[in-house]
Amino acid sequence: MDSRWFKEDRALPKNEQAEAVRESEKALKASTLLVRRLKLILEDEIQRTYRNEEDYARDNWQQVVLASAARRKTLKEVINLLP
Repeated sequence: MDSRWFKEDRALPKNEQAEAVRESEKALKASTLLVRRLKLILEDEIQRTYRNEEDYARDNWQQVVLASAARRKTLKEVINLLP
């Protein structure tokens, strides 16, 4: 699991950090329904970016392709953050 999920826990005093990280990890792993649905939503958004690129006749087609690629990259980064 990405360590960025525990940034808030690391701000606690040293003697409380380990327990806080364990509790946070436990809570995050228990939220499987939320994570699964969020991943599905993000994957649907990725697919939508491909549909944006299908209109080759647009004047700004190259910019649309670049923007879509950037959006896909960002969405994939978010998916990779999920436990």
